[in-house]
Amino acid sequence: MDIYNYKAVFFDLDGTLIDSAKDLSYAIDIMADEIKIDKPGLENVKQWIGNGTMKLVERSIKYATGSVPTQKDLNTGFEFFSNAYRDCVGEYSELFPGTKDLLVQLLANNIKLACITNKPLEFTEFLLQQNMISQFFSVICAGDNVKFKKPDPWPLLHASTELNVDIKECLMIGDSTHDIAAARNAGCNVYAVTYGYNHGNDIRDSNPDKTIDSFNDLK
Repeated sequence: MDIYNYKAVFFDLDGTLIDSAKDLSYAIDIMADEIKIDKPGLENVKQWIGNGTMKLVERSIKYATGSVPTQKDLNTGFEFFSNAYRDCVGEYSELFPGTKDLLVQLLANNIKLACITNKPLEFTEFLLQQNMISQFFSVICAGDNVKFKKPDPWPLLHASTELNVDIKECLMIGDSTHDIAAARNAGCNVYAVTYGYNHGNDIRDSNPDKTIDSFNDLK
């Protein structure tokens, strides 16, 4: 079904709307310096995005040390990461091509919009504001203001309720297997962008209803 036939569209954030990997990698580098571990580098960080920032920190420490960090070490690393990320969030990020134009056209067609991400709300709101697209979203489901995160369907079902749209008339757009699983579990269709992170795997292998090489293709 054409995107303009849906009554609501849900967007993932990192790797879908915004290329935020450089911000995240910069903050991980600062954390690595503080706790004296090797920096994983941008390409590794890209493959670890999508399960929330705490998981990103855990993967970075495990990569450098070869073992899963203790809760104490994880909390310490996360504190350094969070402080660094607050200072740089949005500084190196940019919208993927066609993002803002698509959001404008969807609203012009009276289609309701929600942002559904596993990123903490604090960083989600700031990133949307920095890239000047926060005004498009009536609902934001972030990693710490929901009962359950993706791939659980709860955020999608909650967004459909808040927007007063039947879930079957909603569309999820994301870049990862978590986005696809959440949509399937919720009972709505899902499009996947091919340029996202998805842990380095080809998103086509997860069988979304449609793949998108650029939002310019949907306008």
